[in-house]
Order: sequence, then C-alpha cells, then structure tokens
Amino acid sequence: MAFHLSRLRQDGFSLLSDTSILMVHGRSIRRRVFWRVFFSLSGASVISLALLYVSTYLQWGVLALMGAILLFWALLALLAGQRLTHLSRTFAETIQSRSLQKADEEAIRQRGTLYEEPAVEWQKALGSLENAFLDKQAEASQLYTTLAELIRMIAKAIDERTNYLRGHSERVAAYSADIARELGIGSEEVERIRLAALLHDIGTLGIEDSIVRKEAPLTPEEFEIVKAHTVKGASILRPIEALADLIPGVELHHESLDGQGYPYGLRGEQIPMMARIIAVADSFDAMTTSRPYQAAMDPEYVLEVLNRLAVKRYDPSAVTALTALVRRGKIVVKSPRPPVSFPQQRVLSEIF
Repeated sequence: MAFHLSRLRQDGFSLLSDTSILMVHGRSIRRRVFWRVFFSLSGASVISLALLYVSTYLQWGVLALMGAILLFWALLALLAGQRLTHLSRTFAETIQSRSLQKADEEAIRQRGTLYEEPAVEWQKALGSLENAFLDKQAEASQLYTTLAELIRMIAKAIDERTNYLRGHSERVAAYSADIARELGIGSEEVERIRLAALLHDIGTLGIEDSIVRKEAPLTPEEFEIVKAHTVKGASILRPIEALADLIPGVELHHESLDGQGYPYGLRGEQIPMMARIIAVADSFDAMTTSRPYQAAMDPEYVLEVLNRLAVKRYDPSAVTALTALVRRGKIVVKSPRPPVSFPQQRVLSEIF
C-alpha cells in the first residue's frame, strides 16, 4: 500500500540542494562581502600605519618593520581563513543533514556572517518543503483510509451473499493481524496482511450463487469451480497497482506446506508468510462458526486439529501464535449462531 511519499521528499531535497536556490540573494551577499573586505583592509591598514609609527619611535630597521607587518597580515589571513572554513563546514553539514531543526539552528548561528542569507534561504526552503510533504502525507493518509474502508465494504458485500458467512472476512482479518503481531511482524506488513485477509474470498464473486449458497455436498466439478476463487481473486486485484502487495494472501491462502494445496501445489517456504497466516486464520474461523454443512466446533478442539496438522499443512509458528492468543484470551470466539440448516453434511475436506 505504498503511496511513494519518500519519493516526494527525495525529489524536493534534490531540488533544494541546488546552489541556485541557496544564492537567491547573490547580489546582497556580494555587497556584504565587499563591505566586510573594505572595512577589514581599512582596519588592517590603520594597524600597519600604527606599526610603522611604533617602528619609527623604537628605531626598528626596515626588515624588522616589514617582518612585523607581514606577520600581522599572515595572522589576520589565518584567523579569517579558519573562521570562514568553520562557517562553511557547519553550513555544508546542515545542508547534508536535510534537517529542518538543524536549519533553524544554523540560521541563528550564521547571523552576522557571510553565510547568514544562504542559511536563512535554506531554512525557508526546507520549511516550505516540509509543509508540502506534510500536506501530501495527510492527503495520502486520507486516500489510504478511504481505500481501507472500501476494502472492508467489499469484504462485507462478499460475506453477505450467504447468511452463514456474515462477518467471516472481518474475523479472518482480525485473527490474521493478531497472529502477525504475535509473530513480531512489523506494523506495515501486519496492515497488508489484514487487508489481504479482508479480500481473501473476493474471487467468489466470480462463482455462481447456486454453488456458493449450496447446502448439499459439492460435486467434484463444483469443488473445482470453488477452488478457482483464489486465482479469480488475484485476477481481480492484479490491475490495481496499489493492491499488488495483497495478491499473495488472496491467491495462495489455500496452499499447503506439504504441496497438497491449491492452486499451484506450492511447498514450505515457497508459500509467502502472509498466505500461511491467512490460511490458519481462515481455517480457525471456518471450524469455529456454524455452517450449513457443519456445526461450530469448540475452539480448543479446533486448536488441537490445527496443531496436529502443523508442519504438514499449516505453518507451525502461525498455529503456535494462534494457540497462545486464544489461551491468553486475546482472541475470543463469540457464541455461534444456530446453524442455518443441516439437510445434509458436506465432507470435511470441503470445509477448507
């Protein structure tokens, strides 16, 4: 879900680093340099005349007088060079840091120096860029919130096709996010996993209602059609660049570690962690809620089943995380609603 805000910051800093921006008031700086040099030379000349007077009074020789004057000018040039070098270095470090706080400090430090105006201009330009970045960040945040809400609405619409699936996608999303956090996954990836889980069944939109709502066991042909919802879901999301990071969770959440899953029969580490987490969350919710083909199972029993199938089918770390969350009370399964109907029982393999 990247909105590439860092690109805006980098492009802006590249622009601000241009010398032309820092030297907007070049004429004023040249005038300041001229007057500083003028007064410095005037002062030095006065001191040189004073040395000449002292040498006459003390009856110094010509060589002694010239040596004293040269020493004075050398010391003056050395001190001026060191001062300018220090100011130049600190200003360059401030520009390199690209920090608004350091720019503020440098503008104060450079007051009354040759670098005062460039420092002020850098401070202003950096402040303008920071404000523009914050505006874009707020805009991107609003767009992201809108997109996340739209995804939630789509998930709800998917689940509303059948009574027994109401809330399924939101529960799977909540369980997946909790499992990811329990595993120590970073907040940005946790959010991607949550959004992918919300959309994990979006491919069922491409399956006929007569199959999705069927309460009798599916025929082998119908089961093959249902299995295609993973690929259909990926196809729906693929044209949307902003949702590209969610595709692995949608397309691969029915893969199995032993290679017996679908749609591609991937094994072990070939299956992204996002998909492995959603697989565990999806199966946990499927078994702990009432369906037309099964009664809701006790959460502890479901955890036993998942732990037995860990390594073979499910990622063991995700199963361990889910087990810890349920037993700590972090994940609580609400009392299931009475099943819609139980005219026949579907085979257990079709639950998944």
